[in-house]
Amino acid sequence: MKIWHTEPTLLDHPALLLGEGPSWDDATGTLALVGIDDRLFGVADGDTVAFSAVPDFLGCAVPWQDGRWLGAYGTTVAALTAGGTPQVFARIPLDPAVVRANDGKCDPSGRFWVGVMSRRAEAGQGSLWVVEPDGSVRQALGGLTVPNGLGWSPDGTVMYVTDSLAGTVTGYAYDDRTGTLGEPRSVIFLDPRLGVPDGLAVDAAGALWTAVWDGGAVLRHSPDGALTGVLEFPVSRPTSCAFTGGALDELVVTSAAVALSPEELARSPLAGRTFRLRVDAEGLPAVRFAGTLPAAAPSSAPSAVPSAAPSAGTIR
Repeated sequence: MKIWHTEPTLLDHPALLLGEGPSWDDATGTLALVGIDDRLFGVADGDTVAFSAVPDFLGCAVPWQDGRWLGAYGTTVAALTAGGTPQVFARIPLDPAVVRANDGKCDPSGRFWVGVMSRRAEAGQGSLWVVEPDGSVRQALGGLTVPNGLGWSPDGTVMYVTDSLAGTVTGYAYDDRTGTLGEPRSVIFLDPRLGVPDGLAVDAAGALWTAVWDGGAVLRHSPDGALTGVLEFPVSRPTSCAFTGGALDELVVTSAAVALSPEELARSPLAGRTFRLRVDAEGLPAVRFAGTLPAAAPSSAPSAVPSAAPSAGTIR
């Protein structure tokens, strides 16, 4: 069940503690990355990534307008640009000292969906939120632990939601007209001995590609949950993946070095780096956020966040 691929190449950036959230803007041919624990937002120029600092752990960034991305850090949702000061667009009405944003993506109509987790990854304290194009914010799901990889079926009728520490990917019937979730069904349950499901991407055939934290691989599953391919990497903690390139047949895979021991880092010297390779599949283009940033949007102020790092080894 090996997936055909070219030899991976490395993007040019220093190793990140927690590289995450690759996102491709098909309209401009631009790739963005985030460093969650690093508090960095990165934009690639070819294979070279330039990073700028953000005030808090940056969970994700999605395409918005040319040169501008919508990111979520702490409980703040803000416009991000390469090297620029974030501009607040909305705030999730939760305590940023207790919770923070994690993975996020836009649905087919351009709503921004973002998972929120406890900073200590406490069970049942995670939730899923929707930021509408008009800036209003609403909760869509509660009772999660680490809401993570999100995606939609090619026809937009199913939304996939990963809860990492539960080891699950759930498919919800999805009404894109109203942005609401319907009946859930279990799609993937990953045996914890194989690792933890993290970020995911959906291809044009409807297959799910899931990065496996502590599993050293990206797994491809059919929409009914059958394992159909394994793509191995020389790092133990792949974190997320995205289809990129003009034909959307390149897979970019991020990874983490956070909380690895010196011995583990010696066995995985590329931990925290980002890989690019061509695969025998075509991805779906990421949808841009559909909102409009007010001309006088305020600059972001740092959130009230704990000074201590999260618990060692906690997946994000």
